[in-house]
Amino acid sequence: MRRDQLLERMERIGRLVAKQEGALMLLALGSIGLETERLDDYSDLDFFLIVEDGRKTRFIDNLDWLEVEPIAYQFQNTKDGHKVMYADGIYAEFAVFDLPEMPHIAYTPGRIVWKREEALESFATPKLVTQAPDAAHCYEEALTNLYVGLLRERRGEKLAGFELIQVAAVNNVLKAHGETGDPFNPTRRVEIRHPELVAGLSEWLPGYGKSVEAAAAMLSYIEARHPVNATLKREIARLLEA
Repeated sequence: MRRDQLLERMERIGRLVAKQEGALMLLALGSIGLETERLDDYSDLDFFLIVEDGRKTRFIDNLDWLEVEPIAYQFQNTKDGHKVMYADGIYAEFAVFDLPEMPHIAYTPGRIVWKREEALESFATPKLVTQAPDAAHCYEEALTNLYVGLLRERRGEKLAGFELIQVAAVNNVLKAHGETGDPFNPTRRVEIRHPELVAGLSEWLPGYGKSVEAAAAMLSYIEARHPVNATLKREIARLLEA
């Protein structure tokens, strides 16, 4: 079963990490972390490796500490880590941080797979806490996304309009709705957490070239839940009718 494979792979990585000089803690995040009840056939591995000050480059440049199975694909996507796929298809994303960096990193609480000493347990919980979004602020952001997106759309910049209306504005509406299943991505698990939004999503996301229709549907949704400035509404309506 995929769930068991993922849990076993994470534990094996932990055992190999424990043998590495300079390694301090392996912290599993997301569904492989504190939410293992969410693990399914479509899950992957997401984790942090915390190391001694000055040892970060060693663990980013040499992935021998990950080779519990052959690695078939690797891509360093940030200065802090990689995306990798094992030959058996298990996929992982990870970042490496040295100890002084940890108080300045935003992340969700994780599960300690392995640690060098007890004092490191505090790093399972981030020092930077992600605040729940303010609904009014999110709706105002969404309204300005709609306005500027319609400007782009009417100018003929349909892709730029799409990004502002069907991506940015939708994300802000989801945040305003209180979607905090993933503080870094408001679209995660919306279908499960807010099934009442699914019908609206088909109107908000009609696709490329249909951003005017999307903006009209979103404006109606926002108006029913949040006071819209009369001047801003007038200008959005003007662009909807242009």
